[in-house]
Parts: sequence; C-alpha cells; structure tokens
Amino acid sequence: MNRSVIALSTGALLSAGVLAACSGHTESPKAPTSIETPESSSATPKATGHTGDTLTLTRADGSTIAVTLDSVINPATVTPAGGDPGATYIATRLKITDPGTADIDGDVNTNVSVFGSDGQRYGADLNNVSECTNFESGMFHLSPGESAIGCVVFALPHGVNPTKVRYAPSSGFAYDFGEWLLS
Repeated sequence: MNRSVIALSTGALLSAGVLAACSGHTESPKAPTSIETPESSSATPKATGHTGDTLTLTRADGSTIAVTLDSVINPATVTPAGGDPGATYIATRLKITDPGTADIDGDVNTNVSVFGSDGQRYGADLNNVSECTNFESGMFHLSPGESAIGCVVFALPHGVNPTKVRYAPSSGFAYDFGEWLLS
C-alpha cells in the first residue's frame, strides 16, 4: 500500500510541475497601458482643485484625509537609469495629512491615478525617480495631525500630457474622490 501512495504522490507532483512549466509565460516590455476607457472616467468628483490646493476627502471608514497636490514633475527621471523607452515618466508630489482623531494608513499607489490628454486614465508605475521618493513604497501611516510628503510615478505614452490627477481614498472603495485639473 505504501508503494501505491508514493507512486500516486509522485505522479501528482510531476503533473503539477508539468502544468506549472507549461502555463508559465514571459512578458516583453510594452508601452504604458491605461486602466480605464474614456467613457468610465466621467464620474463627478466630490472636490476639485488645481496644483497647490488641498482637498479634504472622506475615506471608506468615515475618517477624513487631506491631500495636497504640491506639484507635477514632467518629465521625471527614472532611477536607476532605465524605464520603458516608449514612455514619458511623470511624478505627482503629494502631501497627505491626517486631520482626524485616529491613526490612518493607506497606499497612495492604489489611491492616485492620472488622466492623459488621450482621455485615458493611468495607474501608478512602480519605478523610482530622482526628483522625489514614493512615500514608503507607496504606503503611509499617520497619527492625527501628522503629514507625509512623497511622489507617485506614472508612465504615459510619448505625446500624451497629464490633464488631471485623481485621488480616490481607501484604494477607490470610498464614495468620495477628488481631482486636480492641470493647466
């Protein structure tokens, strides 16, 4: 009986290995892709502003967060040297503040997106740039009254300019979101 169990176990492991090897794939570098079609980007923001304005937004748990778009660095320099040669990198420099009475945390890489002149919405690119840092790899942990400053990087196709920046608290699960229009 032990031999049949060992034989069945060995067969199952070999089958799993073959399936894993056959399903593996490699990806070649590709141009930046948008995460949304133009039609679905028409939702109305709860707050709007321009570079330098602070927007106070409600998170999914009912707490508030104050977000300032300090600047947009265009172009930004990917470090170490590299990045997609078909992309123009930009960085949005943000100040996140906890105006509430409880600690908050989040991930700006999932909260922030950029809309391009092509009408598409672009998600964060995880490359680093020399002009600023990406919080703590996108994460922030704030006590009441504390602030953090950092950047979220985006890769846009050459010829596409950023037109607005969207901040959607709680990784987009909050009903509230704000946008800064870029000139």
